[in-house]
Amino acid sequence: MVADKTDAEAPTIKEEIPHDYLFKVTGLSSSNLEKLAQEPEADFEVAIAATGYGRFNVALMLCTLPAFWSAVSVTSSVSYIFTRAQCDMQLTLLDMGTVNAITYGGMISSAMLWGFLSDTLGRRQILAWGFFCSGIVEIAAAMSQSFTMLLVTRFASGFLFNGPFAVLISYIAELHRTELRARVILLTSLFFTIANTTLPLLAWAILTNDWDFYLFDDTFVIHSWNLFLLATALVPLLTGLAFTCLPESPKFLMSRGRNTEALEVFRKIYSMNTGNSKESYPVTRLVQERSQQQGRGVDALKGGWTQLAPLFKPPHGAWLLLMCSIHMGCMFGSNTLRLWYPQLAAMIGSDVNGTLCSAIAPVTTSTESSCTPLETDMLTYLQSAMVGAGSVLTYSIGGAIVNRCGKKLVAGFCGIVSAVTVVLMPFLGTGAFAVVAMVTTALSFTSLCGASLSSINVDLFPTSLRVMAMATFLMSGRLGTIAGTVIFPALIDYGCLPPFLTISAVLAVCGFGCFLVPNTTLKKLE
Repeated sequence: MVADKTDAEAPTIKEEIPHDYLFKVTGLSSSNLEKLAQEPEADFEVAIAATGYGRFNVALMLCTLPAFWSAVSVTSSVSYIFTRAQCDMQLTLLDMGTVNAITYGGMISSAMLWGFLSDTLGRRQILAWGFFCSGIVEIAAAMSQSFTMLLVTRFASGFLFNGPFAVLISYIAELHRTELRARVILLTSLFFTIANTTLPLLAWAILTNDWDFYLFDDTFVIHSWNLFLLATALVPLLTGLAFTCLPESPKFLMSRGRNTEALEVFRKIYSMNTGNSKESYPVTRLVQERSQQQGRGVDALKGGWTQLAPLFKPPHGAWLLLMCSIHMGCMFGSNTLRLWYPQLAAMIGSDVNGTLCSAIAPVTTSTESSCTPLETDMLTYLQSAMVGAGSVLTYSIGGAIVNRCGKKLVAGFCGIVSAVTVVLMPFLGTGAFAVVAMVTTALSFTSLCGASLSSINVDLFPTSLRVMAMATFLMSGRLGTIAGTVIFPALIDYGCLPPFLTISAVLAVCGFGCFLVPNTTLKKLE
């Protein structure tokens, strides 16, 4: 009787795993699902693959979109206000370069702090509070009435924003299985394109209006550029609120010995993706990555420095130095072009000949005693939007071929192509649309190069070091941005060729340097 009962119940137990449906959402075969259900423990890669891909991942991407938009607005919004704020604050070219650079200075000053806090306290809290507080400071920056106030608030905004954005890339990587990880990181970079396209359109809608509001007996003036900065400040606030609805990274929880919490997160993701109950999640136990659960709060901070020390020792130290050096050069070229293009577009639009070098030439002869705001129209901002939208094709192609060709090959090729494009700008930039096409091409390839490097950097380091490594990696890129935004106006004093030849040389070195990094394509997270 016992044997008959067991035989009768056997098919029922086997049918509890919907193999055909789970294969579609997880990529795991029927035999692998059966094996998974029988194994006592599963590592992170097996556990995250079993959650599938579905509504949770879509919700994650929807929360990520305003986060990437915030990254662009925090670093780029001031570059659009110079045509209006130039006379209100009596800004010189060097002042403009300083304002562009000071945000990155704030990011650099907090890079190590945020990386340390995230690798010891967790991902979600840093994401939620970091974005929200950055939005508060952005509102203060929008109320700036002087050059000094603008500098201080931009520095504070960069200081606060650096943490959550460094965490964001690691967080996304830790919520996707191996074969999707690189593609998702590259495809989320399309959100940069959306932001770079919509930000100039928002600038056109606000900055082309002569709005001046006088408050407190005319001692406090709100110009149209203040309203533009205020509009962009609302996005980080909403981003911080959105991340309060997402779970902690299960990979981080496993690395801290908190497997019970990690398993609960896996079950929630599985249920949301498949529509099945959490109890039907095929993984019941996780591999113990830590012999004991590590502390939280102050206890976690006490052991944090000892945990992070291996990042700066062999073998991680050498790879970190190489990755940071390449990324510094890549951002030197990319962000210098991106941040100065709105001003260059306005100069080209106001120039009779409309060529790149003829537009730059009058800058060296301008005087500080007279201030005439550059006239901008819809075409000027549409050109900036076209430059921002240019990365759609390269990101789409990159996402499709990255696993086949390898990340370092994609990064190296993009770096070299962008270098060739930049060196040709002074010679072929004989019209506004020719300049738009060349700047678009250069920024598209440098952006794809940077995204590929970010994906490589995520794979190179273990979970306990990943955000710290990413924070250092991003800090190096911001050092390159600061150098570029300050050096560019200084080189203009020597003519049209020097700034573009310098950028091209740096990008070429970075392109060839990408071939020295290790191949991490389809590499499992440690």
